[in-house]
Amino acid sequence: MTSGTVIRTTWQRRFDAEGERQFPRLAQAALADPGKHASARGVRKLVTLTGGVLFAADHMDSSTIGRFITLSIDTLLTVGAGTDFRDYEEFLANALDLINLLRARGAPVSGHYLSVARFQAGIANGAALRREFIEQAVATSRTGDEEATALLTLAKYLIDVSDYDGARSALLRCSVAMREVDEAHLRVDHATTLGMTYYFSEPAISRAHFESAVTIGRNHSTDRRVRQPLAMALHYLGRLSADGGEPADAIRLLCEAEALSDDYLTGHGYFHQRLAEVLVDHGPLWEAEYHLRAAERTFAIVGEASSGLHVLHGTWARWFVRTGDLQSAVDTLRAAVQRSRRHGAPRVELVLLAEMLRVQLKRRRIDAATLIMVRAGIVYLRSESIRGPAQFVRQALTVFQRAVRMLRTPRIVGTAGSEDRSLPIQCPCGADHDPSAVTD
Repeated sequence: MTSGTVIRTTWQRRFDAEGERQFPRLAQAALADPGKHASARGVRKLVTLTGGVLFAADHMDSSTIGRFITLSIDTLLTVGAGTDFRDYEEFLANALDLINLLRARGAPVSGHYLSVARFQAGIANGAALRREFIEQAVATSRTGDEEATALLTLAKYLIDVSDYDGARSALLRCSVAMREVDEAHLRVDHATTLGMTYYFSEPAISRAHFESAVTIGRNHSTDRRVRQPLAMALHYLGRLSADGGEPADAIRLLCEAEALSDDYLTGHGYFHQRLAEVLVDHGPLWEAEYHLRAAERTFAIVGEASSGLHVLHGTWARWFVRTGDLQSAVDTLRAAVQRSRRHGAPRVELVLLAEMLRVQLKRRRIDAATLIMVRAGIVYLRSESIRGPAQFVRQALTVFQRAVRMLRTPRIVGTAGSEDRSLPIQCPCGADHDPSAVTD
């Protein structure tokens, strides 16, 4: 061994020893004052510290490591690391290594697997890796509450990949697990998720389940755990109202849902996106732009790169159509369709193709419109999990009816360049709706 090697080895041991002393202390300090990291800069420090906790894990107890995992993931998803942060995959790998370490020690980890699944959803919500995390959560659940929560999450994943029968099977398993626990938040979540499985095929059945969830949720309004699944039910009722040509009811329900929702930034991004979808057709143009920019900024802060961002670009295209800039609409949609294909998001691609069809018809490009319809038919038949001719007819009819409403040009007061501020649909969210106020 050379003298240089001896020196490096000595310094390495000293460095390791210092890390083993400092990282546990820093983790304890973060847990003692979580608000200290409630900024993009603070989140980045927390992300870096995750690697340090992994390094010093042998010198830390399982409870501290588990609490730190929860703090780091929740803070990243509620505060965000900023629009220029790129180390999400490294953070996810470190967090997963810590979870697997806890599992090897025999500590409870089901909730932690669900946390990384939620994190993964922002990267690619239809990815097999997300399903793997969820199934690990099911496998490691120790109580009826944990198992039911994991199965509800599995059902939502299966909905995202258009496997509605699979989602209902997961919900049936969830019902069995719920026999051990009588928790209102699980019943609200179950009814809401069941409604989601019918949203694209049988709107009336879907609405009935959402309304059931709202009834249960409002009867248990003092339970804070009820708020998020109740918000989701109201959110989908708002979407059904928008689908049915009732924009005022849609916006009211979406705003009511937002008031109940949790602090996760992705959910707030979806709120702005859905409001923009309604306003871009039925409201003032500047209000739609405000919510589009707010959604875009929110998704960027939290690193959202999945279906939510692709759908947002489709709504931006509708905004360009409203302003009369059809070429920008086409360019935006082409890029969004390509990204949705790379991310394996066929349901999102269908939405974007419908938007592209509307633009090409407006441009009188019948040849392009024909190719789009052929592509949409292929994607639909390949991706949607349809069992039997009756279900195919029902689902195809629902999709056709929604497509007709989407392709129909809305009647809006005012034209591009002369926005009329007496439009009948005004956003009640409470913001001043100044697009220039939305900054990075």
